[in-house]
Amino acid sequence: MGESPQLAESDRERIQRGLIAFFAEKFSVHVPSETTDLFESGTLDSQKFVELMLHIEDHFSVSLGVDDFEIDNFSCVGKIASVILRHKDASMSVGVSGSAASQT
Repeated sequence: MGESPQLAESDRERIQRGLIAFFAEKFSVHVPSETTDLFESGTLDSQKFVELMLHIEDHFSVSLGVDDFEIDNFSCVGKIASVILRHKDASMSVGVSGSAASQT
């Protein structure tokens, strides 16, 4: 009903907190906010990026595709959360009704 936007925001915040915790635990790096540029700050390099991708796929149960691998999608925690939510929303809409995608 009217709770969906609130739940989506709650999910976004939970994902962002989880990603910030991942950076702290795995890389011993403090990410000050969801808008901090991870590449400019030196938080992400090519090796850490691969580890991040594996973490996202394992922890959030999403399968990232080639279309996702644009540097802008991973420039900050907020954008990474958007990618994760987009995949979760897509899998939920297909899972709820296999014919939902074909009704457009």
